[in-house]
Amino acid sequence: MPTMAEIAKRAGVALSTVSYALSGKRPVSEEAKKRIQQAIKDLEYQPNTLARALATKKTKIIALLYPSSVSGLSAPQIEFLTSVAETATRKGYATLLWTSLHEDQEILHMTQQGFIDGVLLMEIALHDPRVAMLKARHYPFTMIGHGTDNDGLSFVDLDFHSALQTSVEYLLTLGHTNIALMTHSLTLLHKEIGHIVRTKEGFAKVMHAHQLQDITCSSESSEEAGYLATKTLLAEHPTLSALILTDPWVSGGVLRALSERNLKVPDHFSLLAITSPRLAEMTTPTLTSVDFPYVEMGRIGVEMLIHTLEGQQKKPQQLLLKPALTVRRSTGPHTRN
Repeated sequence: MPTMAEIAKRAGVALSTVSYALSGKRPVSEEAKKRIQQAIKDLEYQPNTLARALATKKTKIIALLYPSSVSGLSAPQIEFLTSVAETATRKGYATLLWTSLHEDQEILHMTQQGFIDGVLLMEIALHDPRVAMLKARHYPFTMIGHGTDNDGLSFVDLDFHSALQTSVEYLLTLGHTNIALMTHSLTLLHKEIGHIVRTKEGFAKVMHAHQLQDITCSSESSEEAGYLATKTLLAEHPTLSALILTDPWVSGGVLRALSERNLKVPDHFSLLAITSPRLAEMTTPTLTSVDFPYVEMGRIGVEMLIHTLEGQQKKPQQLLLKPALTVRRSTGPHTRN
């Protein structure tokens, strides 16, 4: 592929003149432009992304800010990321993934220097400093998730109250009244990550509406953590007959703890998860679940951002999705006395 220097030589102009013609940063005579354009055509030169960015003032790059406290990516994270990247690619945009837990200054630097066109935020805290910073600077961004102050902002999120209401009321129809919720780690709860807080609050609200005790516990995302959390739950609440999970990766440990108590799923104990259909199908037995729309949320978040960047969305859009319940093999009628 020819270089800009070769273009300049063939057109009989300085290298800087070619750069100015491509970027539009300085005026170039019409005669020089024509010679440069002819040289580009003759040499079949394709301006690279940087050159196009200089000319249009757009990089066609969006940043996905998905802070993670652990190394590696979980399956739900991968579903989000894949959906975001594939949607952006279809729209002609590249995606920059940023997983740092302390990225405030880096975000500010990237936005000020024009390295990215817009930002898609995830793992939104109720009072998120990233949201406040981007909003104050009128920088284009959308969110997967949301905080407490969403005035003028666009986001897509799961309706967690609806998800917990669907879950609890289904278990009630099976005769279960001693139901517990196992959420993500206490670290995320203490950071007031929105989806963790709303899950816990939604469960409490639904259980109180039915005049039932809301029993909750937290677990890190591992089988061993799920095993230990379940052992503690069963020791403290021996009449427990159903458990709602927000992280399917603890299910192996949950099943092991239940087996040690001679509680077979679903004959003696029911499990229900708020997770993606793909993950729900990977366990044994397969998990009855409120099918968390990771792929759909990733797609919608990117489309909201790109529509904003391209002037197609003038007003903020705020969507709460209400996914359906899919009954699989992990739930059954209450049979324990």
